[in-house]
Amino acid sequence: MLLECGMQEEGLFRVAPSASKLKKLKAALDCCVVDVQEYSADPHAIAGALKSYLRELPEPLMTFELYEEWIQASNIPEQEKRLQALWNACEKLPKANYNNIRYLIKSWPSLSTRT
Repeated sequence: MLLECGMQEEGLFRVAPSASKLKKLKAALDCCVVDVQEYSADPHAIAGALKSYLRELPEPLMTFELYEEWIQASNIPEQEKRLQALWNACEKLPKANYNNIRYLIKSWPSLSTRT
């Protein structure tokens, strides 16, 4: 939905949706009965649901356990070494976390097409 309807929307992840619309969308997602057309006109609701999902996870996708490793890797000045260190940290993620991050990154064209 975000790729189809929200990429041209200014402030997509900054502008909050209405609380009632977000609550309704989250309830529909929980029940697996989302009327796609109802939310296509409001990409902020979709972005808000994604942010809410990530925020409400019991543990961050990048995990508490690997936090220091992510920080150390991000501080490596040489790009190739930094990318290798980040990749090494990714490989240590639990499978569900890794798959979730992989899906999010592969779904976002501007990130998945970078070299």
